[in-house]
Amino acid sequence: MRGPRTQTIAAMAALALTCPVPSHAQSIPRCPEAEVRMVSKLDSAFAVAGDSFTFKLAQRVAAKGSLPKLPLGTRGYGVVSYADHAHGAGTPGRLVVEPRFLTLPDGAHLQVIADPQLSESFVQGQTRDVNGALGFVPGFGLAVSGYNALHRGREVVIAAGTPFRVILGDDLALARCFVPPPDAPDVR
Repeated sequence: MRGPRTQTIAAMAALALTCPVPSHAQSIPRCPEAEVRMVSKLDSAFAVAGDSFTFKLAQRVAAKGSLPKLPLGTRGYGVVSYADHAHGAGTPGRLVVEPRFLTLPDGAHLQVIADPQLSESFVQGQTRDVNGALGFVPGFGLAVSGYNALHRGREVVIAAGTPFRVILGDDLALARCFVPPPDAPDVR
């Protein structure tokens, strides 16, 4: 005699075997991407969350499906979503940037997002700390610890012309396309 749990598991297994898998779930296309370059210069010493920045397309994009033709140099806009200035104890400056949209020739906007598989949207400066191993050397430990505690980290600057990749459109958010991991074979 079967118990209720065994019957439930058997019914779920039978249902899974008889339900067809939608064809679109088997072949989700790759999200359209494009390389862009910064027009603005961002510096963690001066940037605050909410500041806007501009970028432009570094390549032409052919029309495909609902994606319109995008000429070289199409201007885009984004915001700084997080900014932290460098601090003492070697804490570096940090910036998180969010590209938002491209302005099309007719004035309409095409949504873009930063490539979620890459870390280009988060940028951090350097700490300039002295190597921690020197802290174990007799006589140097106190000096190393004192220096590391008192100096400031470096600010981070995203210069004009810095390249990064964006995902075109909002299909990624709607799960209608995918972005392969950067270490996948034959990705870029």
